[in-house]
Amino acid sequence: MTMSNSFATFLLMNNYFHDVATAMLLACSFVLWVLLKNLGNERDSVLTRYAASLFRGVSGMFWFSVLWIIASGIVRIVTFHSFEWFNTTQKHFEAGLLVKYGIAAVMMIVGS
Repeated sequence: MTMSNSFATFLLMNNYFHDVATAMLLACSFVLWVLLKNLGNERDSVLTRYAASLFRGVSGMFWFSVLWIIASGIVRIVTFHSFEWFNTTQKHFEAGLLVKYGIAAVMMIVGS
């Protein structure tokens, strides 16, 4: 399939930011887990306010990442065969792509 350079660049960047959002989901999940685990029954009001502020910011990034994964994932799924899989088979790198998606699936499951 022939596509314009502009569209191919758009797909490349979409796929890249989809991967970044997946990593951000895992990172935000880890930060939230550490924050909630270590805060426990803390009574210090300054620390509690700081933790609540941090929680709001990180949870906002978490949900932004989830929405970005869904939105860019739709584009990625629709164009997967004609762009990502086609380029992968041309370079004979099918195993690498499958491993990448296996790792991304684990990150999504653990991050959720």
